[in-house]
Amino acid sequence: VRMTMVLVESLAGTGHTRLAFRPRNSPTKKELLAFDPLVQQEVLYREVKKIRTLRKHGSSD
Repeated sequence: VRMTMVLVESLAGTGHTRLAFRPRNSPTKKELLAFDPLVQQEVLYREVKKIRTLRKHGSSD
């Protein structure tokens, strides 16, 4: 399984970012709910940039 490492940014307007992973062939951008320490709340994060493609260890593809 090939995965893509992506940068996701908080939609709360704080500029807080974190790394997330999604399948490489996914047609949609990654969105997730996570805790934003700058507003002390769980907020929506949306993919803003692809970092790199990874291959899972032990896979034959």
